[in-house]
Amino acid sequence: MQTGDTVTKKDGGAARQTPLLSLDGITKAFPGCLANDDVSFDVMPGEIHALLGENGAGKSTLVKIIYGVLAPDSGQVAWRGQPVLAAVMAAGPAAARAMGIGMVFQHFSLFEAMTVLENVALAMDDERDMAALRDRVRQVSESYGLPLDTERHVHSLSVG
Repeated sequence: MQTGDTVTKKDGGAARQTPLLSLDGITKAFPGCLANDDVSFDVMPGEIHALLGENGAGKSTLVKIIYGVLAPDSGQVAWRGQPVLAAVMAAGPAAARAMGIGMVFQHFSLFEAMTVLENVALAMDDERDMAALRDRVRQVSESYGLPLDTERHVHSLSVG
């Protein structure tokens, strides 16, 4: 199935669109802490969701499960109607990125002694041509109105 495909109910009811992302019964516990307890929800194509909660509510844990950084203790994750949890857990974030799932971490994970371009290259799975990557980073950053100097060292940049 692809995004936007519909499924007809067996009872002849109205067709519904397949969720882009579906979580079913996600549970994750750490010693002394139940981070996620039977979390289930769907994200339909075109929808935007926000995870809100107090510090320690399990928001980051849940997103890290979707991205393949953490494995849940139980539950299922489906992407475009297909179960993906086992594949993502086996290959980690690289598998998630290959499916189109990305993550922006709340804490910086940059190497300050390296350039912007070098930091971006570390996160790329398939980019080996640094000149092409430099052009791509410049193009994307300028399209957002946030031009980056790819040769600047991260330690010389402001947090913004």
